[in-house]
Amino acid sequence: MAQLDDDMGPAAFLWPTNRVFSAVNDNTAPCGSAAGVSNRTDFPMTNGEVALVLQDDSYNINLAISYNDNPTSNRDFTTLVSSSDFPELEPGHECYAVPNAPSSVSSGSNATLQLSYISAFETDTNSTFYVCADIRYVPLSQFTTDIPCFNVSIDDPTAVTSSQIGGATATSTGSGSTSTLSTSSGGSSLSGGAIAGVVVGVVAGAALIAGAVLMLWRHYRQKALRERAIAIKMSELTNPTRSDDRMS
Repeated sequence: MAQLDDDMGPAAFLWPTNRVFSAVNDNTAPCGSAAGVSNRTDFPMTNGEVALVLQDDSYNINLAISYNDNPTSNRDFTTLVSSSDFPELEPGHECYAVPNAPSSVSSGSNATLQLSYISAFETDTNSTFYVCADIRYVPLSQFTTDIPCFNVSIDDPTAVTSSQIGGATATSTGSGSTSTLSTSSGGSSLSGGAIAGVVVGVVAGAALIAGAVLMLWRHYRQKALRERAIAIKMSELTNPTRSDDRMS
């Protein structure tokens, strides 16, 4: 079994980058983190996807979104994909298409994605966990990021790339919006090193899959932390008065 990563809970966003993990707050709604809104990730208004990395079994997964600049409650979020549409997720990597942005959302609009789920992470008791990723919508034509999208579990290391749902939209239910996700499931069977096979055509063992997934997640997390530190430093340099006020 792969060593657990102390810098994340049972599950996290591999992409877009989630807020800084806090073990003390990961069961606290709505975002499971002591950090507020951090650097936002550009997210396409159409054909969007989320990539998840998991290191423990997770259940009743719910993907939601808030169009508030700074959501502070579960009431600020609208369901994109309910737990009835999300399967039980095992340790590994999962990629899912999400509904297109509604017509009320324009380029440059802010939003926050929320992942909530149940897990008995390192205990015998089930608890609800939360994790958020802050995004900024951009037109698909201006979106240049290669989303790290592939599906693989440690128990069943057969990777398939996720199919994008070009016209997916959310259906109003009164209490929120839901949409059934779909990913490609009929890809060719690959051996235990399917992650490496997707990326560079190399076959490896299931242990390497777990390592590759966590390395990818750590890379994106470290990059986000560096960018956040630079942004804070630049803010202090350009706004010395505000910095002095915080110190007083």
